Amino acid sequence: MWLTRSSCALALLLCQSLYAQPARRVAVISGNGALEQAMPIYKIGENRLTLSLTGKLAGMPGITLIAQTDVDLLLKTQNFENSDRSSTETAAHIGKLLGAAQIVLVNFTNGIQSQHLEDSSMSTKVIATVQADGNARLIDVETGAILAQPSCSFKQEAVASETRKFPVTKTTGEGLQATWSDLWTKATNQFTEELGDKLASALAHAPAPEAGDILVAGIANGSILINKGTSSGIRQGERFQIFRMVSTGLTDPATNEMIKQKQRICVLTVTDAEDTSSSGSCAGSTPQRNDIAEPIQP
Repeated sequence: MWLTRSSCALALLLCQSLYAQPARRVAVISGNGALEQAMPIYKIGENRLTLSLTGKLAGMPGITLIAQTDVDLLLKTQNFENSDRSSTETAAHIGKLLGAAQIVLVNFTNGIQSQHLEDSSMSTKVIATVQADGNARLIDVETGAILAQPSCSFKQEAVASETRKFPVTKTTGEGLQATWSDLWTKATNQFTEELGDKLASALAHAPAPEAGDILVAGIANGSILINKGTSSGIRQGERFQIFRMVSTGLTDPATNEMIKQKQRICVLTVTDAEDTSSSGSCAGSTPQRNDIAEPIQP
């Protein structure tokens, strides 16, 4: 009910811009700022919006969205679960720990849930109102720069119940709690569509993932070390095919340059990933310095 699917039009918008680029890793987190810290009901709403935006961006070309389970696990193990994460600096730090290139930080900046009566000679109505303001900052993890900050506002009211006085007393309506819930659903859907479209457009112009080959640096403490880490999106458990370019003994007739082929050496499984390097064990032969590591797609 709270999740919306990405539209075909939005996918087409991104297709031309992102098609040829390597997939960038993006995480979406809720800010859990001052409003949410003070009133848990808005924390629930912000979390729902975060999940909904995650669904909106999932499957977009050129984007690898970090799984919500991985985000939740990191927030819990790094003691961010109940803390204020609404600052740009904190969000960028979390993004770096997740191995993300960019991070989307979702914030409710204002929230009001209220009721009032409308009385007439014929009936008494209970009117429910929901008002909310929020934004989603797209933050580059490496530089901490805010690449985009789309915002959205919502205000709507609905009749929660009506008690008619004539000819007989009769009360109808879903009730206050159910009507508030319906209004929050509408707010979330509106925020998801408006923020999601603007975020997708901003992601199309966000910095591309770090270029360059991933190379074997050597062997340290019995582990194979490669020259890229979490800042390049590498995470524990990822697997790489290690290969070496070797000469075939033949030359290209057109250019007279030596023709080389890939020689598969081993499969590396990352067991430890740091900012600028990763290490793990290799199944197969022993690699050498400057061998190339190629990610194995799951």
